[in-house]
Amino acid sequence: MKYYVTIEEHLVEIELSDTPAGYTATVEGTTHAIDVASVSGDAVYSLLVDGRSHDILVESTAAGVEITVGADLFQVTVQDEWERRLANIQRRAAVEGGETIVRAPMPGAVVAAEVTAGARVKRGDGLIVLSAMKMENEIRAPRDGIVLQVLVAVGDKVERNASLVIIGTG
Repeated sequence: MKYYVTIEEHLVEIELSDTPAGYTATVEGTTHAIDVASVSGDAVYSLLVDGRSHDILVESTAAGVEITVGADLFQVTVQDEWERRLANIQRRAAVEGGETIVRAPMPGAVVAAEVTAGARVKRGDGLIVLSAMKMENEIRAPRDGIVLQVLVAVGDKVERNASLVIIGTG
């Protein structure tokens, strides 16, 4: 199963798989043998990564999870694929001060900008066309409004969740 883990604002994709000996975790293209065991009834665990043992403390917070490894404390959020998709949908349509920031749903290359600043758009109008994995994906306006700013140009490479267009009220 794939998880999206944000550690101190750095996003990492982790693919977990069951094995007879525990689990494997593929992180940024590298596969590691892992196993985890509770050390006490509380939140202390022994994490075995490629044969090396790490004692960790895991505590839930309102913002996600705090993980302590030795003297280092990390703020972590974890999303599975479904939670990530839902967050992306909500983020793309997030309204900040009357402005909607339209974000890239996937990494890709900008192959067309169908609007310019000042253009009036209706919900569903095409804004940007991204090419990803040999497929073109038209990114559409999530609401009616006026394009305040186009943040990308044809030829730009964008990452998932990159800001593409800002739409204001109008």
